[in-house]
Amino acid sequence: MAYDAAVIGGGLIGMITARTLQIAGLKVALLEKNRLGEEASGAAAGILASFHPWRQHEAAGALIEASQDAFPALAEELREETGIDPGLVHCGMLVADTEEQSQALAWAKKHATQIEAIDQEQLRVLEPNLARTLDAALLIPSTMQIQPRQFMKAIRKSLTRLGVEILEGTEVTGLERQAGKVIGANTDQGTVSAHKIVICNGAWAQQLLKTLTDICTDIVPVRGQILMFKARRHVLSHILVQDEQYMVPWGERHVLCGSSMEYVGFDRSVTEAAKNAICTWAYRFCPLLEDAELADQWSGLRPGTLRDAPYICRHPEYENLYVNTGHFRSGIAMSVSSADLMCRLMTDPAAALQMAPYGC
Repeated sequence: MAYDAAVIGGGLIGMITARTLQIAGLKVALLEKNRLGEEASGAAAGILASFHPWRQHEAAGALIEASQDAFPALAEELREETGIDPGLVHCGMLVADTEEQSQALAWAKKHATQIEAIDQEQLRVLEPNLARTLDAALLIPSTMQIQPRQFMKAIRKSLTRLGVEILEGTEVTGLERQAGKVIGANTDQGTVSAHKIVICNGAWAQQLLKTLTDICTDIVPVRGQILMFKARRHVLSHILVQDEQYMVPWGERHVLCGSSMEYVGFDRSVTEAAKNAICTWAYRFCPLLEDAELADQWSGLRPGTLRDAPYICRHPEYENLYVNTGHFRSGIAMSVSSADLMCRLMTDPAAALQMAPYGC
């Protein structure tokens, strides 16, 4: 049997891409070497925003904005379809980089988005547990977060209900070619035949493409380490961002802090150095965390790229090979719109002309 499409990679990008294609009428197989959502997606903090949207490249920002618009309806749809709450929360975000206020407010005006410059008194009302040394911030009230594991649990149930063939424990070792096309994925369980192949395996995309062609991406794995604190009482209501670091409320008493950016290949280990650096930052901005329990530390490998936007494209050598990866730190935030673009590209020949910023 040949599927209409085989999606390689069972992180959130692959899961939502598979779901979108199946809804569009294709018969889809989703291939994952481990279990769905165990890599970078499962390690993420679930922030559905760019930390500094005014810094973001226009093409990447457009993906995030489109996904933000789509998430509330998708979360409700999944809740009704599966009975699982995806954990979407409208929490707002505080950005401590107030020296960028003029750029932020100009961006907000252009994009019809609310950003407020707040002073220390207003900040104390919103977040009384933050350090007194933080005397101002930029508030983005519309920012949302999602619980990645709950969200993926709902997506997985939806995939099953829709009839997507989920092939876990199936490692893709190469791609099968014939007459200038890719006709299937070679796996440790045999060959999975498909009329179209979509590479969504994140940090591992470059490795797979190299088995087929010299025309590849520049994707490399970038390790990010995160700490989870368990406090004695409620600590934080808003996401807090300062430069590339973040602090995220995680339920009533838990707080996530991260994350490192380390170019160490495919090493997923956690380190004392990263723990100490994140703790130092966290205690500086929220002293109450010094008395909290350090409940967990984990890492994920994100698909880093020097480009300003991810790869959402048809491969230039193989007309039925597609790539949807390279989202770096914004995979969840870009996931819905990236899947929508990929579906359009695969089902509408004219769509490629509109997708130059995301080309291979």
